[in-house]
Amino acid sequence: MNYQGHHHMKKHCPVLKPIVCEPVHVVKNHYHKAIQPIIHPVEIINKHHVIPVPKHEWAVVESDQEGQMGNVGNCCGPNRRR
Repeated sequence: MNYQGHHHMKKHCPVLKPIVCEPVHVVKNHYHKAIQPIIHPVEIINKHHVIPVPKHEWAVVESDQEGQMGNVGNCCGPNRRR
């Protein structure tokens, strides 16, 4: 558009009142890190078991017995009496 045409238009066109439209909403999302604790409960169960372990023991019984006497007469002489 040249300058003369623009000037010519100004003389013949009335100045119009502007029309204001509803605002257009532009949403700009911003994300921020936030620590979210996640708790994992752990229950430790200590089980105690009894396992038999052999331990060998001997019960010793001791007794005194009289044995048979041999022919001791021969060692001390033939005429020895009991």
